[in-house]
Amino acid sequence: MSTDKTDNTKPVEETREQRLNAMRREFRKTETLWLVCCGISLIGTFAYLFLIYKMHLLAGSPLKYVFVVALLLLVFFCIYFLPILLKKNKKYKAYSTEYKKAFIKPLLESAFGEGTYTGVEKMSLDGITDFSLLRKAKGAMANDCVSGVYNQVPFLRYDLTLRYDKKSATTDCVLIATDIKTHLKDELQIIHDKFKIGGADYDHPEGYGKVSSGKDSFDKKFSVYAKDIKEGERFAKKLNHAKLEKLSRKDPIAVFFDKKKVYLVIKRDKDVMEAPVYHPVKEERCIREAGEEVDIIKSWIDFLKDCV
Repeated sequence: MSTDKTDNTKPVEETREQRLNAMRREFRKTETLWLVCCGISLIGTFAYLFLIYKMHLLAGSPLKYVFVVALLLLVFFCIYFLPILLKKNKKYKAYSTEYKKAFIKPLLESAFGEGTYTGVEKMSLDGITDFSLLRKAKGAMANDCVSGVYNQVPFLRYDLTLRYDKKSATTDCVLIATDIKTHLKDELQIIHDKFKIGGADYDHPEGYGKVSSGKDSFDKKFSVYAKDIKEGERFAKKLNHAKLEKLSRKDPIAVFFDKKKVYLVIKRDKDVMEAPVYHPVKEERCIREAGEEVDIIKSWIDFLKDCV
């Protein structure tokens, strides 16, 4: 007598952490293959050039020029066309999009009333903001846009890549643009002395003068610029200097107070909202980092609102 046994074991559903790590490994394999191909082609090119000019290999033969050109074309192929054939950028974009959708978007949107998050699209800042730093910038591009309302203040938050002089060097920043009415006559600026764009010192607009806050420790770290000197001095003296120093302890900042807007630019060493490449995705860590970004937005909006 035989009995049929039915296997009722259900397949274990893949977690979002496992799914993202599988996508990350797929991208890393592609990136590693690309780097190996580039390395081999570069080493081969330099080795062949060394043999030609140091050991007189194929001396006097026109074939040496053919080999040199062929190797240079191989290097060009590896750098520019191989990533396309391997779908390197497409794989990273898919991984990054899924990462932001899984961890960043839900947390940021739930943290702020009417919150929305756009992670992938690059957005030009022309027409979105009109303060002096961007008016003078040679190039500005933003992504990872968060819009919402916190403490009754509508705001926009961007990851910002900014170039301030003619050099190609760019700087990663975070821009928080808030609808806070200040009723100032003209723009007033507070610039951390270590705030640099593309390695260049910040250059305040023509016609703006430096004003004193009346506190030496603050004036050593920050410069306050205003068109109306008396108005600037009144504003600088009523600031919560200790709180501003504490909030900007980690990253240099620049604040631009206008009549109806306040813009904060935080200089960053890296883009914190990008998916990890060189270490595995850990859900706890991802949620913590996104939560830290929420706390930064809230802390700065509270401070900026208190300023006026």
